[in-house]
Amino acid sequence: MPDLARRQQSSTKYRSVVANVPLADTLGTKQLSYAAGSTSLDPNGYRLIGENDGQRLTQLLAVFPDLSSIISPNCLIINAYPAALGLQGFAPYVDTYLHAPTLIRALRLAAQQERPVVFAAQPIVGADLLIKAIDAGWELPQSMLWATGGYYFPHSLERYIAKRLRLAGCEVRFLHCYGVAEIAHTCFAATSRFSDGTPRYRKIIDPVEVGKSSAGFMTLALNGRRVVTSDYVKRIKNEWSIDNGPSRLSLRVANELESWNEGEWSRRTGYLKSTQGSIEYQLREHIELVETEAEHRFHRFWEAFGGSLQSKPQWHDDMSMRLDGSAARASSEAYV
Repeated sequence: MPDLARRQQSSTKYRSVVANVPLADTLGTKQLSYAAGSTSLDPNGYRLIGENDGQRLTQLLAVFPDLSSIISPNCLIINAYPAALGLQGFAPYVDTYLHAPTLIRALRLAAQQERPVVFAAQPIVGADLLIKAIDAGWELPQSMLWATGGYYFPHSLERYIAKRLRLAGCEVRFLHCYGVAEIAHTCFAATSRFSDGTPRYRKIIDPVEVGKSSAGFMTLALNGRRVVTSDYVKRIKNEWSIDNGPSRLSLRVANELESWNEGEWSRRTGYLKSTQGSIEYQLREHIELVETEAEHRFHRFWEAFGGSLQSKPQWHDDMSMRLDGSAARASSEAYV
């Protein structure tokens, strides 16, 4: 258990970032949502699920009207996200609880009823679930919009899973979403990428205020709450470029993941452990043959390095640099 001084220091840091935390008697019967996949244990790092969350799909259509062929009352929303998103009420909705058989059943239902699918999932877990669904050999819907977020979606993985789905008869589009648990999900979204591969974000929630901390990290503020992220932001006309800071994605790990071909992604999940001397890889659950000492069977990887499918990947290392190659700046408190 941490000592009192450590607890007090942690609490002070949090109060310096997030203001106007709701009092206990204001919660009522509201639904709370914490950051998906976060390892933070701070009790105040949540947001209240409300009707604004239910409006998010309508807000997305206002910015990306070409998505109306998928985002409609006729679609089936399938949630494989490890957090509440508050998307119920727009169209039929299924929670998978990260359970592959449940996802397969929902995809089959969408195929049989000729519904497009809005699939909400983080990159690594979503890919693992979809690969299991494809390998099972059952019918898939003809079109899918994968709404993804939580951390960077490697472009190489996007190409790999798009090809696998296309060969199985399903055309997929990707919606990259960026938000902060204490503010809102999907503050920004992107349907394409800049030339360097990073998503071309557009702002979805107009009232969200975007700024920079004294250390250069992006800040987001809404309704009296202000959060310092561990990412960097740059505005380009009406679009935004958001780069993960070194505590979330090191240049070394980014280059490694983007170098993977179909063979590597078919074998490896994307969870890895990067140290100064080596990178250790987790194999997919059905892969038994270990080809190198750096590869670990699915459950052995968790035993050796910790984590789970509900956790975000640890894509930092001891020699972190920014994606643009410049030296990393000191990290600050972040609650993404």
